[in-house]
Amino acid sequence: MFQFCCSSRDAKSIENEKKDFDEELLDGFAWAERSNLLRSSPSSMLRRKLDGDLEVWVHFSPDHWAKKRKPETRPMEGTGPASSSVLRPVDPEAFNFTKINEQEVLKDALEVGSWSVSVLACISPLCFGHVLFVPDRAKLRPQALTTELISCGLQLLTASKRSDFRVVFNSMSGFASVNHFHYHGLFLDHAGLKRLPVEYMSRSRVAGDRTEGKLCCELLVESWFCRGLILSAGAKEGEPPEGAADLDALTDFAGRVVQFLQEKNLAHNVMFVPYLGERIKPLFDPYEVQDVPPPRAASPEIYIFPRKPEGDCREDPGFNAAICEMSGLLFAHDEQRFNSFDEDQVAEIFKQDVSMDGHDFDDLICKVAWMIP
Repeated sequence: MFQFCCSSRDAKSIENEKKDFDEELLDGFAWAERSNLLRSSPSSMLRRKLDGDLEVWVHFSPDHWAKKRKPETRPMEGTGPASSSVLRPVDPEAFNFTKINEQEVLKDALEVGSWSVSVLACISPLCFGHVLFVPDRAKLRPQALTTELISCGLQLLTASKRSDFRVVFNSMSGFASVNHFHYHGLFLDHAGLKRLPVEYMSRSRVAGDRTEGKLCCELLVESWFCRGLILSAGAKEGEPPEGAADLDALTDFAGRVVQFLQEKNLAHNVMFVPYLGERIKPLFDPYEVQDVPPPRAASPEIYIFPRKPEGDCREDPGFNAAICEMSGLLFAHDEQRFNSFDEDQVAEIFKQDVSMDGHDFDDLICKVAWMIP
């Protein structure tokens, strides 16, 4: 269950009437914009779709990069440069979300299961309504997913009634700018999109399916420029097989995949996507006697992109290869590249500098397939 608790800043309460999750986030962001708390305005963002089969979008704001808070990269004693490690302790002296202007806190006690989540306005937003979710903000949790935090992310996703809402995560070495646990919340309609381009791409099933009591893992076909996995789940055993997915099983599955990446010190980017209906007609084995596909659960999907560390990227490729960019929505560093990028150029950068090597990805696929009963 979700419950918004009012902060002590009564001026931030736009109305006393009860609002739903989406209204609270969007109204709170609008308040932050009217109060001049943002470093850049989402209304200044220019948009362009690149020609090509992937339908990648590139956006640019003249103020976004110039005024964005610069990340702190402090070396960690005994472990080499900070950019080399996915798991690292929080440095309380570095910037974290307890040091922000408290007016940026739109809600300080959003109850998500056992978590108390602070909702912050992103002051360098990628689009209108861009917020940050910081569970148990005062505890300074590192920017590393756990099974419990994955559950928190899924609960945030399912709190929204909107099909364009996404909850996303960047690991350390995967373009997370702050080592203090946070999710980003995005409303794609305010970026001119219904879905991110990667969501339209074909997949190949690795193992499992979304029938009753099952888990499913798919991978993006090679035409996409980044290798990635998509996890989903069937209904709990004994529940209506075409009903809600078993989110506990999906959470545990995703937690095991992410833990494996962390143990191997592999950077990763993660996106939570709501169930939006069946994407494509199911494929059938022509030799299998089956006239009607079995019922499948309405499962949210968790995209996981294992990737090379950000330090392996060429010097200033023109964008940060974070979760939005890996999903087909780029934010150009300057106007020249906003105007000049083409699909082949973008794909080449990702394939060479970002996407996990094919041999390593094949090994990962084997490991993940064995996680499915």
